[in-house]
Amino acid sequence: MFRKTNASPQLDIFTCPSSMMGKRAVKRYTAPSSWHNQFYKLVTSMIDEDTFSVLFPEGKKDGRPNASIRVLVAMSVLKEGYGCSDEDLFDRCEFDLLVRKALGLGNLDDVVPSLDTWYLFRRRICDYDVRNGTDLMRQCFEQVTGSQVKLLNISGKSVRVDSKLIGSNIAKQSRYTLIHKTLVMFLEHNCLTGLPKRMIARAKEYMEEDSQKTVCRSAGDQLTGRMTRMGQFICSLLKRYKPTVPHYALLKRLFDEQFNVVDGNAGLKDKNDIPGNSLQSPYDKDATYRNKGDQQVTGMVTNITETVEDNKPSIIVSVQVETATTADCHMFQKGIENAESVTGDTVENAYADGAYQSPENRDYAKAHNNMQLKTCKMQGKRSRWELHLREDGNLNVIDLATGESLIAVKAVSKKGGKTRWRIPWEQSKTGWRYFEEKELKAAELRRQIESLPLEEQHKRNNVEAAMFQYSFHTRNGKTRYRGLAKHRMHAYSRCMWMNMRRIMIFHSETCQRTILEAKMAIFSLFLATREAWNEFWVKPKVLQQNAFFGWEPLRMAI
Repeated sequence: MFRKTNASPQLDIFTCPSSMMGKRAVKRYTAPSSWHNQFYKLVTSMIDEDTFSVLFPEGKKDGRPNASIRVLVAMSVLKEGYGCSDEDLFDRCEFDLLVRKALGLGNLDDVVPSLDTWYLFRRRICDYDVRNGTDLMRQCFEQVTGSQVKLLNISGKSVRVDSKLIGSNIAKQSRYTLIHKTLVMFLEHNCLTGLPKRMIARAKEYMEEDSQKTVCRSAGDQLTGRMTRMGQFICSLLKRYKPTVPHYALLKRLFDEQFNVVDGNAGLKDKNDIPGNSLQSPYDKDATYRNKGDQQVTGMVTNITETVEDNKPSIIVSVQVETATTADCHMFQKGIENAESVTGDTVENAYADGAYQSPENRDYAKAHNNMQLKTCKMQGKRSRWELHLREDGNLNVIDLATGESLIAVKAVSKKGGKTRWRIPWEQSKTGWRYFEEKELKAAELRRQIESLPLEEQHKRNNVEAAMFQYSFHTRNGKTRYRGLAKHRMHAYSRCMWMNMRRIMIFHSETCQRTILEAKMAIFSLFLATREAWNEFWVKPKVLQQNAFFGWEPLRMAI
């Protein structure tokens, strides 16, 4: 049975901690600027529990009421904020008075939800996302963030975007280990009855085998032969079992990605033919592989969009978590739409790096009220050629390697639809170097990017602070979680904590700046008062005394 949390709980004089503290402790415990009171104001009290009412069917009205949804969600935010374990989290919630105050548990006898209740709640959110395609934590994040944006009157007309590769909590596995562990997982969850004795004996051998030791003791050719025989065995299993048995889909996916069937015989695929979105671990079917520069990650990619406004905190308004093979440029448009739905403003300037430059995104920005997509660089190496379009339709071409300036004339395209220009070029087989319209557009775009003022480039670079804080509690770039749904829950909770901390820092700096300005105003008033006092009282008095004693004529004579 769904029941909302009491928004105004009654404090008990006998169990309220502030009634048992000294004056100094009470002052800190009740201070509005303290982190626990700010957390309750900016996060806990802003959570709309109706978002999660779908997890509790209306027909079951006679059951026990649910635990406080507000407290359960706030506990997830605190967990990612501290970067602590579940056990440490519940110790804090039970015995830390500041954490209890942040959750809205003002009395000592207020009960914290049990560990099982908290696990069940998180599992329900993930299952609901898988079944219905609706992420309740994302809705909660956008609702809380939207309330914070309205509270501080933050504009969403300028945003900056960046992404971060996050590793899943899985071990790096060799190809043989991956195939073996997936097969063993399938065998352990399915009864071996009904199989021929030969296959049962073979299955028991695989279940008793240590794949890591096998990899260490075997040569490359031996492993290839063992994997081929294992593929034949998997092919026989898939024919004998129904697709409804546990882990059948996982084993079928592995077989399709790693093996080819020719004339009824299974053979290994070439490793170069296996895509990056193939299965990386049987324990996390959503994790994919991506090689980005010197970084090799098996897991997810997180795309963060935050506001940019002078004299206001940068608030994260959009969080997207996808598999690691998802390109950065493919998440740009959805991030802009999410940001506009949260802030209610149309984005006019978007600051990003070169990974977000693509023809699709440039067309989207142009059609989206001519939004300015400002990047500090472009992907790929700088071209050797500097291209400028002339008034007569030809191109001015500057060879940056030699400094030579040439004129490229229009050339007839074989397909008849493309405009091309060419110059004599001995290093080419045809004797000509051709330039197409996409190269001309790339050159114009590069000049536009390089002409950006340094202040505009710094606005994009500042988003690196958000990526650092987001991955602060990861170990070797890995989170504690497996699966796309849990990684999304982690990202939303972590970013809610980051927004709260940014608002707290903004309030603290604003308060200090106000105090400093007040002190400067008082000091300026004191100086003005002293100057007026000297002008209208002290100086005339001194002149009068000098004239009386005859010092003024003497001073003038000297």
